[in-house]
Amino acid sequence: MIVSRPITENGQIVGVATTGDHGWLFTAIDPRVEDLHGAHFRTPADAERVARLVLARGRGPARGLA
Repeated sequence: MIVSRPITENGQIVGVATTGDHGWLFTAIDPRVEDLHGAHFRTPADAERVARLVLARGRGPARGLA
């Protein structure tokens, strides 16, 4: 049975982690995390953590993050 977990930020789905042969596979829904599409993670929490890092990278200091 395939299990999936939505990956969200601020209540919006940015991707989905699904079980696969080699852990959890990330499917990007939001273009801001497109670089992660097809990446494998050990846990859905790892996928979420990395997706949030990618999203934070896109905001950067110019958009109010220090």
